Amino acid sequence: MTARLTEPLWGRIAYDGAPTPLKTILFLVICATWLLPGLVGHDPWKVDEATTFGAVIDMLRTGDWVDFRIAGEPTLGHAPLYLWAAATLVKAFGGLLPLHDAARLASGVFMAVTLAFLSLSCRELMGERAGRGGVLLFIGCVGLLARAHEMVTALAGLSGVAVALYGFTLCGRRAAAGGAAVGVGIGIAFLGNGFMPLVMLVMLAGLLPLVASPWRKPRYAVTLALAAVCAAPFVAGWLLLLDHSSSALMHGWLHEATQTRWADDSTGENLEVLYFLRILPWYAWPALPLATWTLWRSRRTLAARKEVLLPLTAFVAFVITASVFAQPRDVDAIALLLPIAMLGVAEIDSLPRGAAGAFDWFGMMTFFLFAALLWLAWFAALTGQPDFAAALIRREVPDYHYRFNFLAVALAALLTLLWAVVVARSIRSTRRALVNWTAGITMVWMLVMTLGVPLIDQARSYRALASKVVSNLPPHFRCIARQNVGDAQRALLDYFVNLRMIPVEYPAAGRCNALLVQATPLRTPRVPPDWTEFWRGSRPGDRNELFIVYARNEPS
Repeated sequence: MTARLTEPLWGRIAYDGAPTPLKTILFLVICATWLLPGLVGHDPWKVDEATTFGAVIDMLRTGDWVDFRIAGEPTLGHAPLYLWAAATLVKAFGGLLPLHDAARLASGVFMAVTLAFLSLSCRELMGERAGRGGVLLFIGCVGLLARAHEMVTALAGLSGVAVALYGFTLCGRRAAAGGAAVGVGIGIAFLGNGFMPLVMLVMLAGLLPLVASPWRKPRYAVTLALAAVCAAPFVAGWLLLLDHSSSALMHGWLHEATQTRWADDSTGENLEVLYFLRILPWYAWPALPLATWTLWRSRRTLAARKEVLLPLTAFVAFVITASVFAQPRDVDAIALLLPIAMLGVAEIDSLPRGAAGAFDWFGMMTFFLFAALLWLAWFAALTGQPDFAAALIRREVPDYHYRFNFLAVALAALLTLLWAVVVARSIRSTRRALVNWTAGITMVWMLVMTLGVPLIDQARSYRALASKVVSNLPPHFRCIARQNVGDAQRALLDYFVNLRMIPVEYPAAGRCNALLVQATPLRTPRVPPDWTEFWRGSRPGDRNELFIVYARNEPS
């Protein structure tokens, strides 16, 4: 212990599983640097961020925290927990931060809960050494990076799944505490993301006794009974709140929340049954190959390895549920990363040295290249040189003038240097590859969120477009009708310029003398002949969306 406490701050770093102050500091720095950038400093982006934030803003305006709306129009099927947390944070920090940044802090809160309980689950199953490794492997997954920093309700559901998984790991040793954690986790998952994570966890609870004896003992029945008791108030409470507001609202919410991809055969999306398995090779990289290695190593002793059976069963349950309930969208695969990370860390110390070295070298070269490209792009945006990089930026974000920000550049330079020092000072081992990978992806994310976010925000924000739409409305307009305008676009137009529109098919739209149509450059919806085009425009560099303002032909 004395040797650990007197470890030199600038000594070589040995990733041997022994906890030391230096490695603890490094672990916390990586987690904080991965978690915090991206939560503030940019406008809401479509699609999920815009619709989520639209519901939050309407909730704060109306004071109705049950009947969710976007730009004044009902939106059904939203789970409430993320919206409640975001609205609470807006009330708490809205005076210090822009409202959308304050709301996005909810993502940081739920991700912090997820990381904490993932660490506890790995420690409970595999010992102290696995706690940090599981977290590093999880946050190193490519598919998690952007989604973890967006306003998406799936993050609230993810935190509930992480709590419930900890309960399942605990139930063999402490049945009552495990049952309470499973029940609370199921309740949080339901309030966070509706029925899909609830079904995931219920299926897991039912499958566990079928796969191994540790879950066939009487104490597991105690766990399940306590889980049901603890989960019931969350589920029943929300449904009662809906019913108290309106019986029609409750039935409408249940109808939307229980829709599956099989409900509509006309889209052809039902053919994507294997969507979630198909995206995993990149989405769950590098956790998936390590999880595969664990299964290979355990192929002869699988029945006796509880630390492998639990996450493997969870993965199977989660894949089946997502394939039935979820639309083919990557955000709905986010819960699959938890059991994959738990599997991946189980045998990381037995990874062959050659494979670990190749993984380490690939990570270092990949992130060195990404960092170099990001610094080159920043320099080109600032100075106009080199010409090819500046031309590419001008093509993607026309007419943008980059402003130098000393604090952002200093943070980016510091983190790049820190990553280089950590890589150079660490002693080669199987765990070094994992730490270097996660530190590298964190460094690249930090560079994107410091050097690149002004350019990205210029391209993805609707703030400037909303101002152009308002300034180009016909003079003396009475109200605005809309045609083909999506929920995300409605939410952002309402937030930025307080622009609310009436669907063109509603009778009330008949008195409007302005019409906003969302189109694409290749396809413009047909409008009645009594409308004349007044203006058209899009976001800088956007080749997919086009907005057209029409004026009604008034009788002379």
